[in-house]
Amino acid sequence: MDVIRKQLILLLCSTALLIASPFVDFRILALAGIIFSALMYFIGNIRYFSIGAAVLSLLYGIGIIPASAFFGPLVMVLFGELLRTLSVKTGHSLAVFGAGSAAALIFAMLYTKEFEPIVGSLAIVLFEDLEFLVDLRTLAFAILLCAAFGYFAYRAKTIDLTGVFSAVLFGVILISFTGTVSWFIIILVFFILGSAFTKFKYSEKEFLGVAQGKHGKRGYKNAFANAGVGVAAAILFGVTGDMIYAAVFLGSVSTATADTLASEIGVTGGNPVMITTLKRCPPGTNGGVTLIGEAACVIGALIIAGLGFLLGIAPWYVCLISAAAGVAGTNLDSLYGAVLENRGVFGNSGTNLLATLSGGLVAAGLYAVFIFVL
Repeated sequence: MDVIRKQLILLLCSTALLIASPFVDFRILALAGIIFSALMYFIGNIRYFSIGAAVLSLLYGIGIIPASAFFGPLVMVLFGELLRTLSVKTGHSLAVFGAGSAAALIFAMLYTKEFEPIVGSLAIVLFEDLEFLVDLRTLAFAILLCAAFGYFAYRAKTIDLTGVFSAVLFGVILISFTGTVSWFIIILVFFILGSAFTKFKYSEKEFLGVAQGKHGKRGYKNAFANAGVGVAAAILFGVTGDMIYAAVFLGSVSTATADTLASEIGVTGGNPVMITTLKRCPPGTNGGVTLIGEAACVIGALIIAGLGFLLGIAPWYVCLISAAAGVAGTNLDSLYGAVLENRGVFGNSGTNLLATLSGGLVAAGLYAVFIFVL
């Protein structure tokens, strides 16, 4: 089955669910969404989108999100991606993707009658359902800032089209939920450091066969794997105000940054040793670590922790905890690579997601212990 035909079938199925929504019990639709997601995962081999669709189906089925927040993202992404594929030869695929996605989202909200004229993104639908009030000036600033960032990053060839969409979506959520640009700056610094050090000695990495694909461009898989946990933590912090979620945010982003620097710098630092056996292994081997890589890991974690303190995201002790969690999460990433990725259980993105989740959980655990001792 060619790509366009597969995209068209998926779009028609999701649209059919949307059209049926006023006439069918929402729990049945949620179950259909989960089955649809499973078919995409096991038959269509569309792993990341199907996981996201399954999560939305579950949240819709238990009544946490409204219909527009369930169907909107499905038709938004699928319609935009189909148009992008059809227009890729025109040289205007970015504009077509954006226009198509926006049109599909607006249609979903109009059809479900959950539409507000000021709504410009999926995020505001989720905010309304959670009864989380967003200042419109903050939202407008977030959209403009993140769109500008996505545009220039795309022009600089550091992210691809899916990376632009992910960056804008994540940025709007971070700024709107936290009410400040500081949390987005943390993610932005991670992206800048990651992009810069991906290009570091890139020709040497290409020669070794360990360079980042797409000439160093990063897409939605990288965005969700490295920033997804942090964005979720920021949402929870915005809703609850609990500092433990700030620790999870900083711990996960510290892990992502430390791991990226350790990988991109460490791979040029000589023959690594396997973390599970301490025996020499070829550069680029999953689970291989070097002394230079470990030093880069510590520096990356401290950069994010220091910024967290300077930007007022968390007090000093939470930032130190997050730095320690970042180092721990990076070494867990190496362990997951050696034990799981080398056996084909996960790909690189899956390993990164598990590592950032681990870094966030380590930070949460250390924070809980610190508060308990005090």
